[in-house]
Amino acid sequence: MIDAKQVPTEAWIADLRARFPTERLIDSVLTAKLRARASGPHRPQSIESIRERLQAFLARRLPHDFVISDIRSLAGGSSKEQFAFRLQWRDQQGQQHDQQLALRMRPAASIVETHPLREYQALAAIKNVLPVPAVHWIDAEGGELGQPAIIYDFCSGVTRPPSKGAYTPRQGFGAHYRQLLAPQFIQYFAALGKFDWSRADMSAFDAPAVGSNAGVIAAINWWERVWEEDSFEPVPILTLAAHWLRANAPPIDHVSLIHQDFRGGNFLFDPDSGKITAILDWELAMLGDRHIDLAFFMSPLFSERDDSGSLLVGGLVEREHFLSDYQRISGLPVDDERLTYYDIFGCWRGAINSLGTPPRLMSGQKTHQDIRVGWITGTAPLLLARLEETLRSKL
Repeated sequence: MIDAKQVPTEAWIADLRARFPTERLIDSVLTAKLRARASGPHRPQSIESIRERLQAFLARRLPHDFVISDIRSLAGGSSKEQFAFRLQWRDQQGQQHDQQLALRMRPAASIVETHPLREYQALAAIKNVLPVPAVHWIDAEGGELGQPAIIYDFCSGVTRPPSKGAYTPRQGFGAHYRQLLAPQFIQYFAALGKFDWSRADMSAFDAPAVGSNAGVIAAINWWERVWEEDSFEPVPILTLAAHWLRANAPPIDHVSLIHQDFRGGNFLFDPDSGKITAILDWELAMLGDRHIDLAFFMSPLFSERDDSGSLLVGGLVEREHFLSDYQRISGLPVDDERLTYYDIFGCWRGAINSLGTPPRLMSGQKTHQDIRVGWITGTAPLLLARLEETLRSKL
């Protein structure tokens, strides 16, 4: 499908940038995406090409000879190409290292366009607070590895319990794993909310001011620009939601490091002990209001009922239990009005990520996961229904 957005002019790009000012690096990656849109379809790198680029990349960074082996493509995820490999090397002191590492690379275009330096800095900042993969190297612009990329530890674990019986799409954690996972998850959620990011290198982020809603408006501009860039046709409820979000944007009372996708499926755990081993997918990290993460996790779209019929937010824990523990551990209050606001924001953003970007990616053959990205489009009716329901309660 060809339209004017598929071959954007510099004048059109400049107009978008002026209409929707947002964070520096978000503006940078969105602008780069548009300029590369007409450059042809995505061509995945071969394993041999990955090996050659890794060899040259690491030769500039490791002090002695090393061996790269067992390179393989990793399944999962919708936005980045991922590879695992084994690295055997010797440091300056002569000590031998044998590591399992992961290479996370941006394809020609992504369902969410993000700058790898933001993900790298977020992981480096939070490493002593939450279990996250240790980051080792970054090629922020892709000049050496062919695509912007991060190399970090390969983490063991599973995202869902071992299956018993027939698989179903709504297969949850089950009572046994909920009992093990929920306390850990809440502990990490609270730790993220109260984490003092100001002592870390967060130069890739534009920190919003406490007491102002300017950071909220910048976030709205981010996603409204994505909709303008990617959508094929108007969806009136998304326009209405954008107007409502701007008119009701609350000032931020405490600036937290925000994950923007903090939920089941984005953390790994050991199936034997139930211990959470890694919290993944920090590409959307930003500095902002903790209620963004709270509302997203507690959305009815991610809720499930246990065997007794009780509704569990995130499929893990009852809402009141979650909120009580979060506030007690973090020392931060939770405001119902802000939760409603960011519920609307999350559904609006999700609809943009399902109705706008996936069809655009597939039409230009820009992604390595056409089938999965196409499946994401199917979530739009759920998101739009929730968006309408919540907006009606506020209008």
